[in-house]
Amino acid sequence: MKTSKNRSATLAAGLVTLLLTLAVNLPNATFASGGGSGGGSGGGGSVSNTLDAIKVSKCYYADVGAYVELLINASSSNTAAHLYAYLPDGTYLGEVQNGGGGRYGGTVFLSSYIPSSITIISSAGGKIVSPTEPFQF
Repeated sequence: MKTSKNRSATLAAGLVTLLLTLAVNLPNATFASGGGSGGGSGGGGSVSNTLDAIKVSKCYYADVGAYVELLINASSSNTAAHLYAYLPDGTYLGEVQNGGGGRYGGTVFLSSYIPSSITIISSAGGKIVSPTEPFQF
């Protein structure tokens, strides 16, 4: 039994590493524009009047059986902003890691179900809802 658990943990860690490695090269963009009532472009996220512009470039899920891994990469026009991720039911996932220069991500969150979208709220006032997509190898 211990070997089975070790294999599962190794497989899950390998999947996370693979997701992070491949996600850098996969295109998908969702935009939110700040300060206006204009629509988003790209992946179709919804827009609100904001103080900063948020772009979601990755919003993928991978169902690994017992749970779902969610990979989020984003950017903000406010490089000092903190980005917080939420499931559609309002469950807080956590803070998307700030990589510097307005780039955020490589962050993998866990969920008990496959969400249709992820909401990202910025400490600088921005908000975007980005649809999730299945991760494809």
